[in-house]
Amino acid sequence: MDQWDKADIGEDIRTIDRLLQHGIFAPANTEHPLFRAAFIQMLIALRDLMYKAEKHASRIAFTDDVKIIDEVHDVTDLIKYVRNALCHPDSDNHYLENGNIKSTFNVVFFGSQRIFLRRHILRAYDEAKGKLLPLLSAS
Repeated sequence: MDQWDKADIGEDIRTIDRLLQHGIFAPANTEHPLFRAAFIQMLIALRDLMYKAEKHASRIAFTDDVKIIDEVHDVTDLIKYVRNALCHPDSDNHYLENGNIKSTFNVVFFGSQRIFLRRHILRAYDEAKGKLLPLLSAS
């Protein structure tokens, strides 16, 4: 692993940790004007961690509560799908159903896909962090 990937991984982990510690994803904050921005930032960092985990260790590939469709086969694909929908408004991922984003304190729906904070995001983050942190200290 080169120094650039190590730096990216460290920054992604710090970003997600700070967002989670801040409390923006608490039930009382779902209507907060920065909720969406924080969620997008977390998915950008998480998508990068999914890519780096697959590149340097192994893919995060659980399917619990993942709706399998052509482009979504596991949680890594789900994270990419939702991240693309949020970051690219012209993405077809936006328009599978009427409306855009709906959220409750633990789940966000995008089209026919749903991503859960604890079941998908935090679990994928913990698995990626567990695979990547030991590689950061390796020479």
